[in-house]
Amino acid sequence: MDIKKEQENMIMKKKKITAVVLSLLMAMFVCVPVLAAEPDSAGNIFESGDVVTLPTDPFFGAFAAGRSVSMLNTGAEGSVMMAGQEVVVNNSEIMESLYLAGNSVTVGYTDVSGNIYAAGNNVVIGEDVFGNGIYAAGSSITFSGGARYACLAASKVTVTGVVDGDLSISADDVTIEEDAVISGTLSINSTNEPVISDAAEIGEYEYNRITDDEADVEKGAGAAGIISKFFSRVTSCLYWIVAMAAFGMLLCWLFSDHLDKALDMMKSKPGVMVGTGIISWMAIPAAAILLCFSYILAPIGAMLMLTYVLLLCAGLAFAGASLARFVFPNMNVFLSALIGIAALEVLRMIPFVGFLIGAVADMYLLAYVIQSIWERRMRKNTGSSDI
Repeated sequence: MDIKKEQENMIMKKKKITAVVLSLLMAMFVCVPVLAAEPDSAGNIFESGDVVTLPTDPFFGAFAAGRSVSMLNTGAEGSVMMAGQEVVVNNSEIMESLYLAGNSVTVGYTDVSGNIYAAGNNVVIGEDVFGNGIYAAGSSITFSGGARYACLAASKVTVTGVVDGDLSISADDVTIEEDAVISGTLSINSTNEPVISDAAEIGEYEYNRITDDEADVEKGAGAAGIISKFFSRVTSCLYWIVAMAAFGMLLCWLFSDHLDKALDMMKSKPGVMVGTGIISWMAIPAAAILLCFSYILAPIGAMLMLTYVLLLCAGLAFAGASLARFVFPNMNVFLSALIGIAALEVLRMIPFVGFLIGAVADMYLLAYVIQSIWERRMRKNTGSSDI
């Protein structure tokens, strides 16, 4: 018995040490405002922080995330991925592809042998920027560089660059200025007539005017359009009622005890359940993202996020089947689960209220899972044999 207790104590110490190390690593990512971006032994950079600047000495590849991320006067043999509030690449050379995401994304005087992928609120592909293919999405896109092919999707697109091939644009407002050169086909999908300079050089031109189908239904169809929308929403609601009900029946069959335990927890300690649900609903995604900023902890972060998503998928069915037992304590468990799930699904179809219902259901399941894990751990610490 003494040997067994010593082994258990050693396991508990290892778990505590692991928890401390993980906490310190997470605190490092959250609290350190600026991290020095230095290549590892493979020549790669994997950094995050408030402000991250990639080194001027050439490196192989990079993944950088933060409020402000920049790559200036340097080169990379592999691919570079950057994400942040403000992302800037200037006067650099990248031998493979460049991936950028942020509120403001700016690329200037950069040669990319591979493709450029950019997404953000305001995306600027400036002069003397060349990529094999350029794919950009955002609210506003300005393209002044060069590519063999470009695909741009935004609310507003302005083109002054050179495309030695085809250019595809999907936007509400499109402007092709006089310096633009498109040797292939210029394809534009837009709700408004594009503004194209007569001085622009264009091989072939295709324009597809996009109409707002929903607006046309409301204006032209009147009451018929409203009825069509109503029946469409009812059909969707019925589909999800059937789907969630089937999932709820499976929960009642396999996890009936857990449905009862969750309801008992909610009755005995509602404050703890509500607090745990709210905190876990917000904290788990943030923790998973922070873990993904590290090579070592990235698999843990991915598994945590996957588990979180799977629990969210089961949230409404679990909450409906469990809480229905409080309203219908003497009813057949399968029938009560069906009624509870159907009621929540109908409420979820109501605008604004639906999001709240779904979030509360997800919090209910998350709170139960976390509290169950915590209680099990406490029983093991006290030496109880009840599992």
